[in-house]
Amino acid sequence: MSVLALEGLEVSLDGTSLLDGVGFTLEPASITALVGESGSGKSVTALALCGLLPAALRARWRLLSFDGRAVDDPVPLRGRGVALMPQDALASLDPVMRVGHQIDEVLGHVAGVGPADRRSRRESLLREVGFSEPATIATSYPHQLSGGMRQRALLAATLAAEPRVLIADEPTTALDASLRQGVLTLLRELTTRRRLAMLFITHDLAAVEAIADQVTVLYAGRVAEQGAAKTIFSSPRHPYTAGLLAARLDGNGPARVLPGSLPSVGERPVGCRFSPRCARRSAQCAEQPALVDGVACHHPTGAA
Repeated sequence: MSVLALEGLEVSLDGTSLLDGVGFTLEPASITALVGESGSGKSVTALALCGLLPAALRARWRLLSFDGRAVDDPVPLRGRGVALMPQDALASLDPVMRVGHQIDEVLGHVAGVGPADRRSRRESLLREVGFSEPATIATSYPHQLSGGMRQRALLAATLAAEPRVLIADEPTTALDASLRQGVLTLLRELTTRRRLAMLFITHDLAAVEAIADQVTVLYAGRVAEQGAAKTIFSSPRHPYTAGLLAARLDGNGPARVLPGSLPSVGERPVGCRFSPRCARRSAQCAEQPALVDGVACHHPTGAA
C-alpha cells in the first residue's frame, strides 16, 4: 500500500489556476522524482502537501490519503508524517543558533523527545547522515560548515521526527559535482534503510536517472507524463519529456535546445499547454488531453 496518494490537486490564486489535476503515489522505500522547468509547479505541489502554501493560494484535491486514510487537512501530518527539506540549507538553518540546538527543537517540539534523551538521538541522527564527529557538528553554527555539511545537517533535522514521507526540494542545486554525488547516495541509502517514501524535486535529470524509481513530469501546472524512471529515460512518450531529455548536457552528444519557453500563468493556452512548442501538434491539441497510460498527449511518441 502506498504511504501517500494524491489525485486531482488544484491550486489557484484569485481564481487563476496554478496547478490543475496533479497526482501521484509515494511508495515505501521508493523515490518519486518530480521534474519540469521552473514555473511548472513542482515547489507549489510540495508546499500544498505540507500545508505550507501562502494564504493567498487555495488548494483542493479529489483525494489525498496517508496510509490508506483520507486526509482533509495536511497540517497535522507536517513533521512526523510528511517532512520538507528545503533547497537552501543556509537560508533554512538559523544563522545564530548552533546546529545541535536546531535539531533539539525538532526532537522536543515535534517528536516529543524528552531532554534526557535528546543528546543521544541528536548524535545518532548526525552519524546517520554521515558525520563522524557529531558532537563537533552539533556545537557549530551553520556558517562554519561547508555547503554539503549544511545540507546533511538540515537533513538530520528534517528526519528528527521520523517522518514517513520526505520531500527533498532541489537538494543538490548549490553543490559541486563531488558533493552532489554524496548527497544522492545518502538519500538513496536513507530511503532504503528507513523505508521512506520520497518525493525528489529537481531540475537535475542526471540525478533523477541515478536514484529515482518513478518520475512525474509537470508542464505548466499539469502532469505531462509519469511512469517508471527506466521507462521514462529509455522511451519517453510525451514530446515535452523527450525534449527535456534531448536538452541534457550528458557528454553523449550535443544538446538540442527545447524551442520556446514555458507560458506564464496568465498566458497558458487552452487545451494542451505544450502545443505551441510542439512539432507534433494538430487541431486536436486545442482540447486538453487526458492522462492515459501515463501520458497526457494526443500524439505521443511512438503512436501513429
